[in-house]
Amino acid sequence: MQETEQIHELKEPLEQHLPHIWQDLVYHNDAKLTLCVPANLSGQKQPHYPVILFAPDSYTNRLSALLQFTHKGYAVAILNVLEKDPLKNFNSAARFLMLHAWQYQLDPHRIIAMGEGFGAYAAAGAILGVGKQTINREDIHTLPVHFRSCITISGKFTLAGQPQLTDLLGKRQLPPFLLFHGEGDKLVSFQESRAFFELLNNQAADVAFYKIKDCPHGSDAFFTPYVLDLYANFIAKTIQKGK
Repeated sequence: MQETEQIHELKEPLEQHLPHIWQDLVYHNDAKLTLCVPANLSGQKQPHYPVILFAPDSYTNRLSALLQFTHKGYAVAILNVLEKDPLKNFNSAARFLMLHAWQYQLDPHRIIAMGEGFGAYAAAGAILGVGKQTINREDIHTLPVHFRSCITISGKFTLAGQPQLTDLLGKRQLPPFLLFHGEGDKLVSFQESRAFFELLNNQAADVAFYKIKDCPHGSDAFFTPYVLDLYANFIAKTIQKGK
């Protein structure tokens, strides 16, 4: 009798409400990514979510922070280590998402490039070098990549052994950029983002730059509710249909 009294019955909502997470998806050879897709709360039979392709910083794990985007209706793909061929890896990952968009309910026409630290170079460089075969493994004419916008955090934009960003610039109009950097960053100089901001201004790009006072490298200040809203509002404007 005592055992029966300890059995409790619950009636809870049965609908999906947590994001789906796929880990270790191989997008090229041994290069892998983690994909987080929102729960379908819209009632649509087959929703397709805009996707943020995130190139990480080797000093910080951002999975928990980036999951917040799924609650705003965005899928997030997080690359693994990028030290070797960062630009080619970023573009290969974008094509993987495009080719598997239907399988994972992604919108292949609304991909946002995002990166932090070293990863910011990969995200920004892939956009600046759109149309350059030298930074792509796949044929750029067979499956061109089009990024709708770019967000960088604590960007390290000058890397030894990698192309200079100025050398990647073409004649195409650049998509909008949103830059963040902490003034207290001791790992990546604040001047890196300032110089990149000036480069974009010289190209007449649509760019906004936010500096966070006293903020060190890898801080959670880059993912507070207010800052997350800045990201989300920026993305929403850049993925509007017709743009």
